[in-house]
Amino acid sequence: MVQNAGRRARRRSKIIVAALIVALALLATYLTITLRYKLDHGNFGANPQALSSAAAGPYTEYRYLAQPGRSIEYGFSIANRGPLTIRLKEVTSDGRPAYTVDQVHVNVDAGREGFERGKATPFKPIDLAAGDQIFVWVTLRFSDDLLLNYQPPCAGISLATQRVRFDVLGMQRRQSVPIGYFVSLETPGADGRPCRGGE
Repeated sequence: MVQNAGRRARRRSKIIVAALIVALALLATYLTITLRYKLDHGNFGANPQALSSAAAGPYTEYRYLAQPGRSIEYGFSIANRGPLTIRLKEVTSDGRPAYTVDQVHVNVDAGREGFERGKATPFKPIDLAAGDQIFVWVTLRFSDDLLLNYQPPCAGISLATQRVRFDVLGMQRRQSVPIGYFVSLETPGADGRPCRGGE
């Protein structure tokens, strides 16, 4: 009887150890998938409303005049390459004091509507299945004290990614998603005009 009790205790211990190993393996898999999960630039190209553009190696640089209190808008696609459905929660700025994200609009059916601005709707959290993409329009607003923070005139700010927040398997993630081109933000010259010729 004592031997049977001992065998049962050992069996229970083995079951508990096996369950812990399985649980740890599942947790490690969950963390690996969620922490490494990335969104990417989609198949649809840029549609920025810029002053001018120029080739910069394999990328295009779109130039905007950065003036205090002024807003600019640019568009790009975000793709979920898979393998899981994610919930896109927010499109936000990278924390620089020069500007904030003022508005975000989206073309949900990017396959049919492409990047038609007139068909875009205000952003709200959306599920993005594996293989899907959306076209995002971001309106940046420059801070009122922009020229105090970025001196001398013709100071440049460049960005090639957009900060987003999304959930995957219940875990909240933040990522800087490539937009597929460069956005060059330049404060005006001493005369208040763009610094580069032709703009």
